[in-house]
Amino acid sequence: MAFFEWIEANLEALLAREPAALAHAIRRSCEIKAWVVSQDERESGLRAILNFGHTFGHAIESGLGYGEWLHGEAVGCGMVMAAHLSERLGLVDRFFVERLTRLVLRAGLPVRAPVLSASDNAGRYLELMRIDKKSEAGEIRFVVIDGPGEAAVRSAPDALVRGVIDLCCA
Repeated sequence: MAFFEWIEANLEALLAREPAALAHAIRRSCEIKAWVVSQDERESGLRAILNFGHTFGHAIESGLGYGEWLHGEAVGCGMVMAAHLSERLGLVDRFFVERLTRLVLRAGLPVRAPVLSASDNAGRYLELMRIDKKSEAGEIRFVVIDGPGEAAVRSAPDALVRGVIDLCCA
């Protein structure tokens, strides 16, 4: 069973802080992270996949003011936004986006992004994401998914990103 499926099946145990479930989740998370880091010790590419949801999430944190949302809330919402972007890029289907969204909701995290600007909300998100550490020469880089456990770092046209922001904002 892939780790994503395991989390889906065991989320209630994790939320209840059952020791065996927590131990397995922590152990498996560390194994995955150690493998990724061992493949990219100098942070030249692959390691960026560990930041799934962070590009959108950091824009939320920065745009609202740090501390308004918890980091995990912003990243959870950012994961949903990145999943929608992945769908628009043709990498995953709507079923997977809905599946991930349900999991984030079940975890008690927000799935609707906040409005950061009344006049040009998507523009504000883009502005904040351009200063993200994964951006290169003003080009926003996103961790996108190809399915459970599969990720890549890609850029996307602003128009596509604007569409995701418009869709995901409350």
